[in-house]
Amino acid sequence: MTADPVPGDVCITCGDVAVPLEVVRVDGHDAVCRAGDGGTELVAVELVEPVVAGDRLLVHARVALEKLS
Repeated sequence: MTADPVPGDVCITCGDVAVPLEVVRVDGHDAVCRAGDGGTELVAVELVEPVVAGDRLLVHARVALEKLS
């Protein structure tokens, strides 16, 4: 039996949550993204291409899942 997802729950596989990040630079199928705290992270963007600097992405486990408006 599987439960319906509940907002605010974490991933049952890795315990992580999706976070919004801003694209700083795109390099092929990856993008350097900045978090709210100023840190940067390399993110795979194949699922949401095309991506340009300034786009906001919802990222989970260093994979962009969705573009945010």
